[in-house]
Amino acid sequence: MKKAGWVAGTGIVCTLSGMSAFVSAEPMDEIPARPNVVVILADDLGYADVGYHGCKDIPTPHIDSIAKNGVRFTQGYVTGPVCSPTRAGLMSGRYQQRLGCDGNPGPYLRKGAVGGLPLSVETLGDRFKELGYRTACFGKWHLGGERGNTDLFPQARGFDEFFGFLEGAARYEDVENVEEKYMRGSQLVDREDEYYTDALGREAVSFVHRNEGVPFLLYLPFNAVHAPMQVSEEYLLLFKHVADPNRRKLCAMNYAMDVNIGRVLDALKETGVLDNTLIIFLSDNGGKPKNNFSVNHPFRGQKGDVYDGGIHIPFCLQWNGKIAPGRVYESPVISLDILPTALAAAGQNSGPDEFDGVNLLPFLFGENAERPHSALYWKMGGKYAIRSGDWKLVKNGGKVELFNLEADPSEKENLAESNPEKQRELQKEYDQWDRDNLPPNYGWNRDIGPKRELPSGWKRELK
Repeated sequence: MKKAGWVAGTGIVCTLSGMSAFVSAEPMDEIPARPNVVVILADDLGYADVGYHGCKDIPTPHIDSIAKNGVRFTQGYVTGPVCSPTRAGLMSGRYQQRLGCDGNPGPYLRKGAVGGLPLSVETLGDRFKELGYRTACFGKWHLGGERGNTDLFPQARGFDEFFGFLEGAARYEDVENVEEKYMRGSQLVDREDEYYTDALGREAVSFVHRNEGVPFLLYLPFNAVHAPMQVSEEYLLLFKHVADPNRRKLCAMNYAMDVNIGRVLDALKETGVLDNTLIIFLSDNGGKPKNNFSVNHPFRGQKGDVYDGGIHIPFCLQWNGKIAPGRVYESPVISLDILPTALAAAGQNSGPDEFDGVNLLPFLFGENAERPHSALYWKMGGKYAIRSGDWKLVKNGGKVELFNLEADPSEKENLAESNPEKQRELQKEYDQWDRDNLPPNYGWNRDIGPKRELPSGWKRELK
């Protein structure tokens, strides 16, 4: 098995067999008793649309600063190629297929199920609230509630504060809230005068300042850069030099998100808690070039695919004084690891079978030189994949394919015919994992169960 390792430096760093110098991180000294935790989630962000991955037409200095001041994961993955399933995995630390959450919420519902993350599952918010943290979610929820079940609202799932929307997408400029999506807590807001990415930044900054001296968990799931492609003129004018008008909007939307991440980082500095805050940034899945004009280079595929273009995402982590700056971690990690890692940083160790994710701290501090995961798995509808070591088996709607990601990160050369034993080995491993999964509880496939009609006008009653 390939050992994990660190590489110092800047720019894109890929796994290069026999060429990378493995440098151990400094051993972790005394962990602060109650560090703050900030989890920032972008939406449909392309792998190549951040500066630290080589993006040239979109300045992302604040996202880049998280990577520069901490560790960037060159092999960072999420658990699914679309929005809601990856959020279920992140919130629970468990593969969403274990929970019946492998699709986006839709009108078809399995008998006895709820249209979102099951109520029996403790969330990231629940876990930190139990530890005495103040908790907040600002942005896109997409884990249930949009069909009228208030038990699935964020404030029923461990978050003291919520400002955002329940659905998979919302307008970025909807001053009078005509879509009836913008909410504060469990109530619709009457109006929102700011561009929505700015509004989310505003709420996050306020939360940080209002909780000075109190340990907090801030979950900030931006809807940028998910469609609809809408941006304020203020940001758009900064990119008038970009020839393609569609790409121009993407650039402006992405830059707006970065600006607001900078506002949050500034608030952490101003309140004196930056050095006692674990900050994690990632995207919920890959970009969708034909929809939001993002770029997933060098990976094949896009959002909706289980090729790496759909699941291999920008992923970085900063913890000043604990993780030395400028580090690169080359072994595969996944969004499932966020919950157990954050809990460990807060002094709460988890049981060996509590999560499918792992606590990354021993790996990041050189206490464990092995890979955190022997294998990673993906499944959505008829698509599935498994990565075991550097080998990846993929079924993305057609025949089963086999790739060696170390030699072929773009998944161009199908090695299934020349490596039948390896194909059988990975297929067997995937099938064994899949045996413990549940059928989907909800979604857009009529085979799931009866269709639940959306009650007409139910949201107006929340005002």
